Amino acid sequence: MSQNLPPADTRIFLFHSAEANTDPGGATDRVNEWLGKDRSGGGYANLRVRDITTSPDGAGGVFFTVVCTLGHVRESSDPVTSPSADFNPAASGAPQI
Repeated sequence: MSQNLPPADTRIFLFHSAEANTDPGGATDRVNEWLGKDRSGGGYANLRVRDITTSPDGAGGVFFTVVCTLGHVRESSDPVTSPSADFNPAASGAPQI
């Protein structure tokens, strides 16, 4: 996954389904339930899913990683919290996931 996501506007959620090998259809139930929540009245009203990946846990289960944006980045003069258009994760030596 290679996406240019501003840190101040990005959230990553991790779900684990330990029984994926015994109930493949139910492995995504918690993720689907969470994705279907009504967030219109809260702080995550503009939540947008950017990516969902799955990885085996090595014991018959599966991890789901859900990358989201909140949809409300504000301009900031703080270089730590404001996204930089020049930032390239591959060039920075940051680990690629």
